[in-house]
Amino acid sequence: MKSTLITAILEEMTVYEIEKTLDDLGLSYERGGDREYPDLTISGADFGNELVAFDIKTCRLKGVNSISGFTLGSRAGYFRNPDVKMRGCKRPYNEFTRHVIVGLIYKWEPAESSVNMVDIRYVVVAEKWRLASKSTGTGTTKHIGSVRDLDRILRKEGDFQSIDDFEYYWRNYD
Repeated sequence: MKSTLITAILEEMTVYEIEKTLDDLGLSYERGGDREYPDLTISGADFGNELVAFDIKTCRLKGVNSISGFTLGSRAGYFRNPDVKMRGCKRPYNEFTRHVIVGLIYKWEPAESSVNMVDIRYVVVAEKWRLASKSTGTGTTKHIGSVRDLDRILRKEGDFQSIDDFEYYWRNYD
């Protein structure tokens, strides 16, 4: 089984579980389209009538305190043009008040049976900038990467002191 398939399954299961919880709480949400940011837009009185972007991400646990890292989204297109409705984003990026990552960190055991191949070890929920590093996600894409130190991820201690620092850095990154 390929890890990309595992990622797709984990992300879809997580969106489904969040939607069930939101339905139970009577909160408003909208699911993103195929290959569209964010996975869910949540709004309503319980969110101060804000539009909050929720994006589901996964990464592998690589060692005792090391992860493969989350890819936190594009640093091009809609991120660099936040006031314009662009392809790949549900609405202009700046219409969202907050950008939240729901990150699943899993242990990958490809030699195990399908049932035991994946073990979700940690779930972290944080604003995107709090997990972000100053490195790209994979080194070959135009995507923002997270820090790769597990302790820092769990403490929500990325490389930036504020959302303004994060946005300035990544909107000017080349």
